[in-house]
Amino acid sequence: MDNDIFKKLIQKQKDGLPLSPEEDALLRQWYDQLLEEALLETDDHIPEEQGRELRRRIDLAIAERTTKRFQIRDLRRIAAILLVGVTLLAGAFWFWPRKVVNDVQADIMAGVNKASLTLADGSVIALDDMHDGPVAVQHGVRVEKESDGNIRYHDKGTQEAALPATNTITTPKGGQYRITLPDGSVARLNAASSLSYPVRFSGRERRVKMTGEVYFEISKQPMPGGAGNMPFFVESPGQEVQVLGTHFNINAYSDEPAVKTTLVEGSVKVTTGDGTSALLKPGQQTVLTNHLIVQPADIAQQLAWTNGDFVFRGETLEGVLRQVGRWYDVSVEYPPHIGQLRFSGMISRSQPLSAIVKMIQSTKKATVTIKERRLIVTD
Repeated sequence: MDNDIFKKLIQKQKDGLPLSPEEDALLRQWYDQLLEEALLETDDHIPEEQGRELRRRIDLAIAERTTKRFQIRDLRRIAAILLVGVTLLAGAFWFWPRKVVNDVQADIMAGVNKASLTLADGSVIALDDMHDGPVAVQHGVRVEKESDGNIRYHDKGTQEAALPATNTITTPKGGQYRITLPDGSVARLNAASSLSYPVRFSGRERRVKMTGEVYFEISKQPMPGGAGNMPFFVESPGQEVQVLGTHFNINAYSDEPAVKTTLVEGSVKVTTGDGTSALLKPGQQTVLTNHLIVQPADIAQQLAWTNGDFVFRGETLEGVLRQVGRWYDVSVEYPPHIGQLRFSGMISRSQPLSAIVKMIQSTKKATVTIKERRLIVTD
């Protein structure tokens, strides 16, 4: 493929514009070619210490992809790093989507941009059914749906806007959505998530509440009177996160064993209900179970969903199936002993459910069948 065409397709995808089936096929073909070329240049005999360094570079490269544009030479470098990483995953599998044979009768398509918006008066709007343009006007604030599907708030600056009013955006299983908050901050909701926020931030702090999983890009907003920046607080089950201007991800699903807060850029302070707190640096995460711990973050894995991928590294099948169930809106069934099997791999979230089935079965550790909207895993 011509490099100019490739750049245009990458930019189109970055801008949130849909690719035609032909464009998607071209992009995947070119990416596969880059991976194959990188494989030819890769030495399979890599010392363990160098392998750990390459893993760190993978994480940083993919983290940068969420905030910066990258050139073809960067993609080629990332491809080479990924391929080296494959050789270090002993006993694991790495599945990149190529040609997948789908079971037409049983296949289930991947999730899409889908959410509902609950306004201050309690009315509910299905955002995926709305055309581009105005969605609602409430308390002097106009809500609009942009051409890329993003929801944005426009404050008219009227006295009416000072009245308290809260909106909640909710994604179902099989849905995700992006919203620009009234202060210009961006939030991306994964499947089965919610975010509640005021239609206008006022006073000396900004505060929102969330469930599920949300990736935030917080913009700085001056305090009234210009004395510093207004702090931003995110409340999630069992904890509160305080930021000024930063990029971070919170995974707080009720069916996950821990609440994880992962910092990409800037700094955040995580405080639990019992008053325990921790200050994170980029590349770190807190894990909240019965107590709070700080550890290095696997950025690539934690942010994979924002890049349209699943990334599993030593993940239990139970953990894999929780993610799959939310994204494809299916129930999952498996015996407890199979749920403890561990997998490593990568696959695009745009693939149908049959691709996940093929990925799991390629390990020869389990058999997977689809019946209606049930994913059944057996020995």
